[in-house]
Amino acid sequence: MFQAISKWIKYRSPGGIIYGRPRLGKTRAIEYLLRILPNEFGNDLPVFHIRTLHTKLANEGVFFETLLKDVGHGVPFSGKPSIKRDRLAKFLAEKGDTSRHKRIVMFIDEAQCLHELNYGWLMDIYNELDQNRIAMTVILVGQEELLHRRTLFMETKRHQIIGRFMVHEHRFTGIKTKEDLSICLSGFDQLAEFPKGSGWSYTRYFFPEAYAVGNRLQDCSEELFDVFSSLRQQAKIRGTFEIPMQYLITTIEYALLEFGANGRNIGWVTKALWEEAIYASGYIHAELRIPAVEFDESL
Repeated sequence: MFQAISKWIKYRSPGGIIYGRPRLGKTRAIEYLLRILPNEFGNDLPVFHIRTLHTKLANEGVFFETLLKDVGHGVPFSGKPSIKRDRLAKFLAEKGDTSRHKRIVMFIDEAQCLHELNYGWLMDIYNELDQNRIAMTVILVGQEELLHRRTLFMETKRHQIIGRFMVHEHRFTGIKTKEDLSICLSGFDQLAEFPKGSGWSYTRYFFPEAYAVGNRLQDCSEELFDVFSSLRQQAKIRGTFEIPMQYLITTIEYALLEFGANGRNIGWVTKALWEEAIYASGYIHAELRIPAVEFDESL
């Protein structure tokens, strides 16, 4: 996701869509990108995260006050819709003008909730910024419905929307390989610290004796991956194998808290215990409720 969006920003693309099934970690990925994009483009690149556009009805006043609030404007609620729109445009223009890039980046989370009218109002902001020589890259992040919405816009010849906000696409995925899983588990062994300031990793804190003799969660990656696969087969879950980050992290947290030093104080996590942790995470029940969908990996 970082590589795709970096290209979009570098080559001044007006926008694109990031799509994936629920609970993969898309919102956390946006929060991560907000922290690391300045390393790539400088601290003066304005990057905003719009996260609360969930209105069932397309209301212009609510739309602009939501954007004003999420970009950090001090006066988001007062005034008519036209005043809020002007206030937002001026705020973004000022932010973009102070950047050497003369541009702003806006992530819109849960973008499948946007109505067609919302896109029209976004175009107003886009066009006004363009008149002030400020480029705006809008990154729509949401579920697979975003693809359906783009197809509908193509069929109804809404090319002005596609050309501004849906030029590119990138599929966001969960854990799909043993290598993916190994990288995540290694974070608990090496990167994450608990308690804060202790210098100890999560693995060391919850399984101190096992850690002392060389056991690491990363070494469980193949076994844990196989357990996920086996439980899917037993439950007759079809479709592309993918572990949403929410359920993976919940599985690991359950193993640490339930089996570690503050729980049952079991020496180390076995295959049977991983099965218990996966069931406790809700992963199997969630997969059974989601229709099987096969994705075109070439997208």
